[in-house]
Formats: sequence, C-alpha cells, structure tokens
Amino acid sequence: MHRTSKQKKDDWDRQKRNIKTNRMDTLKRIMVGLDLTEMDEQLMKYAAFLCSVSNVEQVDFIHTEKSLDIPQEIIADLPAKSAGKALEQVIAQKVNVYFGQLPHVQVSVQVVEGTPVKEMLHHAKVSQVDLILVGRKLRLKGSGVLAQRILRSGHVSVLFVPENSEPRLERIILSLDFSDYSMMALERLLDSTLLKTGVELICLHVYEVPSGYITMGESYAAFDERMKGFAKEKFEQVVQRFPKLAGRTSLKLVRQENDQDIGGLIVLEAKRERANMLVIGAKGKSAAALFVLGSVTEKVVRHDNDVPLLVFKNKNEGIGFLDALLGNI
Repeated sequence: MHRTSKQKKDDWDRQKRNIKTNRMDTLKRIMVGLDLTEMDEQLMKYAAFLCSVSNVEQVDFIHTEKSLDIPQEIIADLPAKSAGKALEQVIAQKVNVYFGQLPHVQVSVQVVEGTPVKEMLHHAKVSQVDLILVGRKLRLKGSGVLAQRILRSGHVSVLFVPENSEPRLERIILSLDFSDYSMMALERLLDSTLLKTGVELICLHVYEVPSGYITMGESYAAFDERMKGFAKEKFEQVVQRFPKLAGRTSLKLVRQENDQDIGGLIVLEAKRERANMLVIGAKGKSAAALFVLGSVTEKVVRHDNDVPLLVFKNKNEGIGFLDALLGNI
C-alpha cells in the first residue's frame, strides 16, 4: 500500500500526539495479526480472553494481502464492493463471536495491501500498540516465520499463541537472570494488570556452576550452594524493589549442566510447572545489532511450541532502525 507524502506526515503527527500522552507501558492497545487460516479463531479467542483478564481498551485485527486487485471481468456480475472491504466484513463477523460480550473493548478490523511485516510494524508504530499477538503453528498450515520476523524487526512486545493452547491464566513463569532486560520484563508484567489476584508468579532463575570453581578451593557442591545463595540474595533485592511481589511470587532455581540448551531448559521447566504463560525480556533492535535478539530469547522461541510466550521489549530501543526499515513504505 503506497503512502503519499501527506499520508506519511499525518502518520508522523499522529505518532507524536500519542507520544505526548506519555502513556505507561501497560497493555492498553493490542494488535492481532491474522492470515485467514484456522489459527485466526484461536487468536481471536485468546485476544478476547486477554481483554477479560486485563485492562485492554483497544484491539486492532489486521490482515495483509500482497495484492487486493481482482480482474474486473471476473467480478463484473458481482455487487460493487472492494476485495478489502469484503474481507473486513467476513473477519468482523468472526471477531464479533468472541467480542460481542466485551462492549468495553473497542475493536477495529483492517485489511491492507503490502508486505505483512512492514504493514504490521507500521500500524504498531503509528497507533502506539503495546503488544502484538501472533500465532505459533505446529500442525496448521503456515511456517510461522512471519511471527519471528515481527519479533526480530520491531521494538513492540510480542505474544506467541500456540495453536493448541487453552486461554487460562493461573500460573506465570518469568525467566529472571537479574539483567536489565529481565527486570524490564518483570516491571512490564506488573504494570500490565495480568497479575490478578489468584495468579501465581514463579520467577525462574537458571544458573551454572562456573568451570573455574576448582581454582577457588571449594568443592562442586559447595560452589553450587554459593551460586544458589547469591541468586536468593538478588531475588530478595528484587522483591524489595517491587513491593507488589511480596507474598505472591516465588523463586525457582535450576542448574544448567554443560550440555543443556538454556532455551530448552526454560521451556521444560515452564511445562513442568504447568504454566499458562512464559514471560521473557528481550533486547531491542539497533542498526549495529541488526536482527540479533539475544541468544536466550532466540533459544526459548525456538523450543516453545506449547506455552503462550510473552516477549517484552523496550519500546525506547531500536526506533532509529525501525524508522529506516519502514522508510520505503
């Protein structure tokens, strides 16, 4: 979809107005990427559930087609209606099945022409979307590459919804390595209102006994206890920093052996705890980093096909790179 100079200026003015409102990083507006497959209804159902347990105010459903042009001779005997509008009506009918009982949530449906990644990231940027919902396919048609490209290319947080997941939220696992990114994810989660009363939060810390422990004059077991003690002290500092956590979270320590993949280990523990959601913080994008998310995030995304995965990203990172990416739209 080609935009004129005036349209680009209007988009920029709109974005500046949104920035001036200085909204907190909460889940107020989400976007759902559709592809006209069976996955769409799973995403609609999960988005409606998310709205019912949080303070989401606006949901934008968007589907992108490479071309909406249909030869006139094929549709000459049909009522005058653009292909885009016809698709929007079909999608809106399906959306209403799940959102008809949520009158407090504003819903929009858009069918646009262009490249899916660029169009979705453009909408997310201009509308100041807080979260993008995308499908995580296992058996359904589609590769799921689009979802990972959106995560890699943008600075918007992404929620991967597996095709077989049930919309429930009783236990959340948050990967906590005490880095700035995991602390950002924890803070964003607390601000999202997803942690309603009764929702359990388990902070999962994966640690490794350094190979050089033997030079310290301690046994492996003794140094293992030292590592666990250090993590517990750090966790106590986290609880003090975020008073909301008091009495409603716990720390789970898991040791990573030399041959274990940390992404697989995190996902395995989430399954063992029967978590309804796995949360992780990821680095943003910059011109220097290009498409690098960080090894841990990449590995978790690669291994997780069953647990809804919420990847929080820092909106303030990578804006210059995103501008460059969207510059030729």
